[in-house]
Amino acid sequence: MKDFLKIRVLLAMFLLPFLLPAQVTKLAMMPASGITNYSNLPVAQLNRAHREQLTGQFEVALMTYNSALAWQPNWVPALAARSELLHRLGRNLEAQRDRLRASRQNPNATAFFLAKGSNGLMPFLALYPREWYRVNYGLEASDKKGKEFSTPQAYFYDQYLSIVNAPDTALAVRALQEKVGYEVLAAGRTLDELPRTYNRGVRKMLEANLAMLNHNYSEAVNLYTDAALKDGVAWPELHYNRGLGLILLQNYMSGCEDLSLAAKAGFGPGVVMYQSLCNL
Repeated sequence: MKDFLKIRVLLAMFLLPFLLPAQVTKLAMMPASGITNYSNLPVAQLNRAHREQLTGQFEVALMTYNSALAWQPNWVPALAARSELLHRLGRNLEAQRDRLRASRQNPNATAFFLAKGSNGLMPFLALYPREWYRVNYGLEASDKKGKEFSTPQAYFYDQYLSIVNAPDTALAVRALQEKVGYEVLAAGRTLDELPRTYNRGVRKMLEANLAMLNHNYSEAVNLYTDAALKDGVAWPELHYNRGLGLILLQNYMSGCEDLSLAAKAGFGPGVVMYQSLCNL
């Protein structure tokens, strides 16, 4: 319980400005599928600005962000990215203005795109495939009434409550507890101890989550994909997490397709983040 209170305080400090409830209703009007056309969005400019930043061309990158926002003035990914760059350049008032403008458009999306630092993405991730853990470890949702979650953060708290007092001390459950306790290195070592006979899809999803927390999005997406293709699993939590990773790689079409699959499976955070990130 002490750890839970600690986490709630930390998350409240950093995320409270963005955690306005999102209505969980039907999917966004714009479908995410293989034939969806995102050419009306300046995604290429966002990619170019990112590459320019990596090579130290900060002023050039700023002009590229400005160009993208001239095309789509309220596009949250570009506003969040420009806010970060302006802060790096010491232009803090302008950075704050972009951040507030993005938050007014969508607080969940803004908090997601600005989730930096070690473990910053944790409140947005599905920690484990709930149905598999329910069958194998007896972990149940803390809310037995099947209540919908208005934010991914609310779902995260529910996940935490499901494992914090879990009587099963199996390695995978311990790794989850270490992960939620921000002991990510310890969680990685615990996963390394899992027997070779352990479910490979679950192992890959847990490893992918650790990669996401370390902002290794490409590695995470590859692990999620391996779990889906090679190990034949289709948990909504896996599609949801992979969708977030793909979007952070600025692959909106594939990312939104994954979020759509999670949402259509009735996964609450998938509905919220599909609406937040894909209603473009």
